[in-house]
Formats: sequence, C-alpha cells, structure tokens
Amino acid sequence: MSKNAISIDQLKLACEHVNAMKNAGVTENLAIRTLELFADVYAKLHTGGSASPHHIRHVELRSIKARKLLEADPDLNPGDSLRVEHGTPRRAFARKVLDLHHEGKLNKTAMDKLVARYWKLAVITIDEDLCLNKVARSKMFDTPEERWAQAGIKF
Repeated sequence: MSKNAISIDQLKLACEHVNAMKNAGVTENLAIRTLELFADVYAKLHTGGSASPHHIRHVELRSIKARKLLEADPDLNPGDSLRVEHGTPRRAFARKVLDLHHEGKLNKTAMDKLVARYWKLAVITIDEDLCLNKVARSKMFDTPEERWAQAGIKF
C-alpha cells in the first residue's frame, strides 16, 4: 500500500474543503484543486497505478497515432508530441465525487464504481489533443470512450 493512498475519509475531507473554501468566497477553480488531485490519486492507485505523476511510459492505452509515433521513435521526447489524457477531465471527475459527497453516498463502493465508469487514462498525440480541445474538452460524456470518439481519436 502506497504511503500516498487516499482514503474515503480523506476524499470526504477534501469535499468539505471545497465547500468551506467556496463559502469563504474562493472560486471553484481554486477550491476544487485538492479534491481533483486526491480523486485522481485514489483512482490511479485503485486501477493498479502508482501515486507518481502520470507519464506516457506508465499508460498502456494509446491511440493508434500515438503508437505509430512511439514505434517510429522509441526514444521520442514525450512532451514534444504526446500527452497523457484523462478520459473524463479531472475537474468533471472531482465534481462527480463532490456530488456523491453532497448526496451522502461517498463510500468505497460508490467511489470504485465511479472510477470504473469514468476514470481512464490514454496516451494521445498533441494533434489529437488539439482536436479534443475543439470538440469535447469541457463537455461531460457517459464514458471516456464516447468522449474520445467525438474527437475522432481511435485506439
């Protein structure tokens, strides 16, 4: 078990932090950032990853275009042409956690279901990311796959 594993109680505390900060006049943009990080780390550890920052070498799901780039140049500098993409934007995922908390339903079972349905990472190209920005960046979709399909990203 990682020292940085996030518990349900810590997620609840982060949700309360969001509420307290917003009540104090802080914008959601700042108030929700800790919850975004905690929810992301919880999900990553729950799916077998580590608490370390995301890196393309640690993400197995890769778009067809990303795979071709890596096959052509295995020593490719990832920052120049690839990125790790959250299938559900971190902010949208954190809002779903916050909704569970507000409903009094934030528990391990509910959180694990949320992770299974919405939390997925993929490696995509910068060009695919630009396309995603145009058609699906701030929209919520039923699944990450639906969001990626909307942007024309194929796996």
